[in-house]
Amino acid sequence: MKKQIPPEIAKEIKQIVFCEADRENYLARSRPENGAFLNRLVAMPTVGEKLLEYMSKAGVRTYIKDAILNAYSKEMAQKKRPKNISAIIKKIFKLQAVEHVESQSALQTEIYVTASKDHFIVVADGTYLKWETALRKALYCVAGSPFAAVKDVEIKILLLLFARGCKIPKSDLTSLERALSICGGAVSVYGDE
Repeated sequence: MKKQIPPEIAKEIKQIVFCEADRENYLARSRPENGAFLNRLVAMPTVGEKLLEYMSKAGVRTYIKDAILNAYSKEMAQKKRPKNISAIIKKIFKLQAVEHVESQSALQTEIYVTASKDHFIVVADGTYLKWETALRKALYCVAGSPFAAVKDVEIKILLLLFARGCKIPKSDLTSLERALSICGGAVSVYGDE
């Protein structure tokens, strides 16, 4: 029988998992390594065994993975995300001034515009390993925005990608940069230390 996890127990378990994830460098590990890490969390008396009091064994694994580790990944990406996106846009696209116009949380995109309103820049967040998902979000944003139909407006896309603590091979990054530049896009990678 399922029972509601008391908020203080959920918070305590979340803190334990976050500490373990930091210690194990969770974000920079491979899928098999993270699978083994998840198995260890499920077996831990203070995590998995504690959660068994409130849910099934299958539910424990799903809860740790989807509710806690997913939140950990998002929180770490947000902590490491650059604060001054305008500076990145100006440097990459060689623009004088840009201002933030709109955020679309559903698509994890932001729209910036130049003072002369002749350039719109769509910034899409994602991870380096799934850069194509960030590109898809940016394209959906462009397709659904009124500025896309305005004549004499240049639209640029910037993919702001979290490397999850992994070093990105220079050749891979160069290939992605080259492909995006052909269609007026660019990439900025952070969290690759």
